[in-house]
Amino acid sequence: MTEAVLILAIVLCFGGMFSLWRGWRHLVARRPLRAGGRGSIGLILLAVATLASLAALDLAGYQRLTAERPVAVIRFAAAGPATYTARLTTAFGETASYRLLGQDWRLDARVLKWRAWATLLGFEPLYQLRRLSGRYASVADAQSRPHTVYAIGHDRGLDVWMWARRLHLSFVDAVYGSSVYLPMAAGAEYRVSLGPTGLIARPENEAARQAVAGWR
Repeated sequence: MTEAVLILAIVLCFGGMFSLWRGWRHLVARRPLRAGGRGSIGLILLAVATLASLAALDLAGYQRLTAERPVAVIRFAAAGPATYTARLTTAFGETASYRLLGQDWRLDARVLKWRAWATLLGFEPLYQLRRLSGRYASVADAQSRPHTVYAIGHDRGLDVWMWARRLHLSFVDAVYGSSVYLPMAAGAEYRVSLGPTGLIARPENEAARQAVAGWR
């Protein structure tokens, strides 16, 4: 849809410029009536092209942000009472294992979203996974029992996320943290995606679906 509107805007723009050029030729040839007609048509076409461009810009923002992007797959194996081994595989194929304590797992990420005109130029929402941690279902356990937290992302070169927050860059629409948590279970597998509102996790097998169904 966005591409079609953008192509229409480009065609109208060229048509408007051509009509203005023809109008100029008529004006030079001392044909004012034809010059005025061609010029009016050219201005109308350029105005419609501008409106079509603005529509394409707005549509680009919506379409880019409605599609989910795969982020990671996480699998669990029991390793003791309220203890699990989590095997995390990112969308880039990186795999690592972590020992988590508690009943739930939690994944944190940083997210950068661009303004509509930037998405039209090809910029897509960016994310960086930051932490994987265990989470206790009980507040009392969370206050008294040991916690497991792992850094799974690090800054490489310029910290764009930090500078985007500090400088309020015009092409950045939103900078925020996003997290998702679900229950751990032996053999459970979850798939994590990045959607319009942040991270989304869904059970991928029966063990995970049963864990979510009995979650409290």
